[in-house]
Amino acid sequence: MMALVYAIQGSFWPLLAIHLQDLGLDGRSRGWIFGTMAMGAGLVPLCAGQLADRLMPAQYVLALAYALAAALLALLGSGCVVRESSLFALFLVYWMIVAPTYSLCGSLAMRHLEDPGRQFGRVRLWGTIGWIVAGWMVSLVMAATGANRAGRGACEAFLVASLLSIVFAAFSLTLPDTPPLAHGASTRGSAIELLTLLRNRDVRAFLVASFGVSLTTPMVYQVIPGYLQARGLPKAWVSTAMTLGQWPEIATLALLPWLVRRLGTKTMLIVGITAWLTRFLSLLARPSLAVAVGGGVLHGVGFGCLTVGGQVFLDRCAPVRQRASVQGLFVVLTLGLGSLLGNVMAGELAARTSGDDLVFLMPCVINGLMLAYFAVGFRSRISALVQAGSASTEPFPLVSCGRGDGGVHSTPRDEVGRWVLTSAY
Repeated sequence: MMALVYAIQGSFWPLLAIHLQDLGLDGRSRGWIFGTMAMGAGLVPLCAGQLADRLMPAQYVLALAYALAAALLALLGSGCVVRESSLFALFLVYWMIVAPTYSLCGSLAMRHLEDPGRQFGRVRLWGTIGWIVAGWMVSLVMAATGANRAGRGACEAFLVASLLSIVFAAFSLTLPDTPPLAHGASTRGSAIELLTLLRNRDVRAFLVASFGVSLTTPMVYQVIPGYLQARGLPKAWVSTAMTLGQWPEIATLALLPWLVRRLGTKTMLIVGITAWLTRFLSLLARPSLAVAVGGGVLHGVGFGCLTVGGQVFLDRCAPVRQRASVQGLFVVLTLGLGSLLGNVMAGELAARTSGDDLVFLMPCVINGLMLAYFAVGFRSRISALVQAGSASTEPFPLVSCGRGDGGVHSTPRDEVGRWVLTSAY
């Protein structure tokens, strides 16, 4: 599931900026088209989370979404959509359908894992593998068809993505049945549970920091591909070069339980923010092409530690009936509002700096501020949970998320086994 869902986006997203540039769109226009992902993520995921929590099994939601997505990607791959307004509308519809599926995939996986805290990272890393394989596949297809020439766009990337969407739509029907958990629950009560969770200091600090970092991550796929091409990297191999960020992501996700145990939740999340800050600082320093490409490894560290580690943190804190909705809230703040503002900012910066390295100054400032804020505002130092006794069907034992400021969610486990914390606050 994870391999396919991320392979679809990995097929076309690294080349979208170059595709739009080949079609003659300026930086500002590209920024708004990239922002459609954020608009879709901001408009739909909470509703989709409630749909999966209450009305429809998650696997059916995924199958329907990707059947529709395949048709839209095929239209883009046909090369007949070239006008700015048409591209904007098509991408907006696409992301309104697809954006909610990322949080639904995470929620579905955590529902069926015996111990998400230890297992989810190793499951999620297959999404990274799928992204890498898709990037190499597209590079080979483009090289074989001669699409490396300037001005031809990247239609092949969308056709590959459409084919993968068809495969994933069919595969979704084979996923474990994931019926709604909150069927018949009070909507008002669910909203109160969700708002109560936001009273927790650590949850607030994490969400604010994640929102801040998400303002800068759009630079990766909106600015860096064109930056690398301008520095002499052939277009067909930009997609492959961008997959360098996924290799350390695989290692980070595979080692996620060990990182939490050794570093603690707070330190692990700080490492993620620091990785993003370091990446943009390195580009601001006007490096060689080899260093500019190689620095992409920091993307994987930042994503694995901050985004995926944060998803596990939120799943631990959320009431069981609200896990899909909480993950949807995270998507709204990061892939939604944060990414929308970040994409508009990236487009404006690209237009105003005309490809100058100073385009990376603002991300450095924002990530530096988020690092300082998070280091002060996040207090939890839980490092690990170790099972002592029989296995549990719930993902996190005897855990209090935060302390002393409301919104504490705890789950006793006397009935299913004896659990202990290996470190306290």
